[in-house]
Amino acid sequence: MSRKLLGSILILSMLFLALPVYGQGGEGAVCFSETDLDFLEDNGYAFSGDVAQVAFVETIAGIAGEVAYPEEIDAEGFSTLEALLTTVYFVNVDELGFTYPEDKVAAALEGWHAGALPIERQQELAAAIDVGLLDESCQGLDFEAEVDAALANYLAYKTLIFTGQYKHFLGYSTDADIYNKVIFTWNSFDQVLMPDFQIPANEMIRNGLITGYNVKRPALNARFDPDRTIVYGHSDIAHAIQLIGLLRSENLEAKVLLEPKTSAFLYLAEWGEPSQSPSFQVELWEDGNGIAYAKEYDLAFEFDNVEDMLRFDDVIKDYAKKDAADEPGLIIASWWQPLYSARIPVEDYVAVKNNVALGEGVYIQSFSLVETSEAIVAAFAEAYPDTEIVTWDLWVNDAFHRYLLGEPE
Repeated sequence: MSRKLLGSILILSMLFLALPVYGQGGEGAVCFSETDLDFLEDNGYAFSGDVAQVAFVETIAGIAGEVAYPEEIDAEGFSTLEALLTTVYFVNVDELGFTYPEDKVAAALEGWHAGALPIERQQELAAAIDVGLLDESCQGLDFEAEVDAALANYLAYKTLIFTGQYKHFLGYSTDADIYNKVIFTWNSFDQVLMPDFQIPANEMIRNGLITGYNVKRPALNARFDPDRTIVYGHSDIAHAIQLIGLLRSENLEAKVLLEPKTSAFLYLAEWGEPSQSPSFQVELWEDGNGIAYAKEYDLAFEFDNVEDMLRFDDVIKDYAKKDAADEPGLIIASWWQPLYSARIPVEDYVAVKNNVALGEGVYIQSFSLVETSEAIVAAFAEAYPDTEIVTWDLWVNDAFHRYLLGEPE
């Protein structure tokens, strides 16, 4: 197995025989209850039935990346202790454990029945407990027991958390401090740009194939449950604050993440001399037109239930969709054509395509009608021959669909 160091193996089986045996049933059910199985299943990390060591290591390595770990943590079979210690190395907690003096180890392992293990293994387990990789409710765990799906899923879930690949969110729309967190996030990033990577996409704008695109960082996306998530794009942070307040006033609760993005679009000469700032720049062409780069955001909302997600459309149409120049009763900076989307079919939303070029740490996306997507994907493939090109199915609000049709309102 490529992830494991091969060679002489110090068998821990004899050590396990000296440990008291504790059933995994009742204790394990409590211990692993926090696992988000839906997330694991949606992302291809879930285990069921018997768990093979090869499959476990490959799954954890697929989340955390390459690591090396000591041969001596491998024993005959595939035990709970092996799975725990392996995970300790993949999430980089081992060095922390090796700082522990014996009295600190003893304090952390009180009630864990791990005294027969070598001190290095005790240090690793102690650190796993202290950092929350191994919950205190797991004290009845049988270290000698074969790894089952509940344990494997729990450790996969914890690995996602410790490597920053679980759901990313600032808090809930109902949190008292959510506004502070949203504004702090907005102020913490500037433009999302990778100039060399954007050159082909800029040419596509210049040639009229697309009207614009976004640049985003995949590592900063929410990873919310697609069945209950709406992503809402805008450029004004005051609008975001009022929008969250609007949701609260309508008794809609959702997880919230502000995802940074740059919006690139055609800047027309008739708009006059462009202003330049850290949040807005324009590259002019010889004909007076150019490419504008605007700092924007996507607000990702994972609602508590599907019913609340469906209500979002009506709330926006009532209070955040401009239908007249001086329309009263709207939140600040409301757009004629607000943009929000779902990754699943939603009633009254319209199917479109998101055409994506996946770069190094960033991606370029350009929304299109379903019928024009094929041409855009082909142009992306030609312009980015060494880049993965994908399309995402999206369902967008009717106003943004009208924008894609070229309608002004």
